Amino acid sequence: MFPVLLKGNCFRNNVAFKIFNTNRSLLFPSIAYLNRRVTYSGKNTCCKCPGAGGNNTIVFQKYVPPPKKSHDDKNMSLDRPMSPHLTIYAPTLPAMTSIVQRITGIIVTFYALLLSGGSLFLSNGVETYVSMIQSLDLNRLSIFIIKIILGAPFVYHYFNGIRFCMWNAGRWLAMKDVYETARKSFIATAVVTFIFAIL
Repeated sequence: MFPVLLKGNCFRNNVAFKIFNTNRSLLFPSIAYLNRRVTYSGKNTCCKCPGAGGNNTIVFQKYVPPPKKSHDDKNMSLDRPMSPHLTIYAPTLPAMTSIVQRITGIIVTFYALLLSGGSLFLSNGVETYVSMIQSLDLNRLSIFIIKIILGAPFVYHYFNGIRFCMWNAGRWLAMKDVYETARKSFIATAVVTFIFAIL
């Protein structure tokens, strides 16, 4: 259907029409072509075109709005395939750093809530429970592993957060810089976490 806006006294509300030639194929003429070539016919014709001729006819139809469908229903009715998303794409370093950044952000937020909640609601304070953990007399290897598990999310989130801040400032946006800073953030995370763990 080719909508045409009738100007001036030819304007009709809620009216749409089709433009056909003699073999019933749909035409898409310009407005100037309409003014020269088409003839107006039909029950709701609102104006006359003096000297009109040719083999084209405007057929008026009452506008019928399409039925409302949700996004998923429309796609299923048109047999559109579902987007496969991550199932067909190979993981890339920028994508992985972004995903890990969000995971570590959740972990660091949990740290903050745990410490603040413990300070407010635990009867003996956080220090008492730290002393209880120290009294377990864990060996150095166990303490080293626990420190790495607890410290790595915070350290990674810190260094990779610097990358995000620089991106927001319009820096390090070239693909070479994106990959290089991602590798550097992983290296810095490993080194700083190791230093914290051995202290």
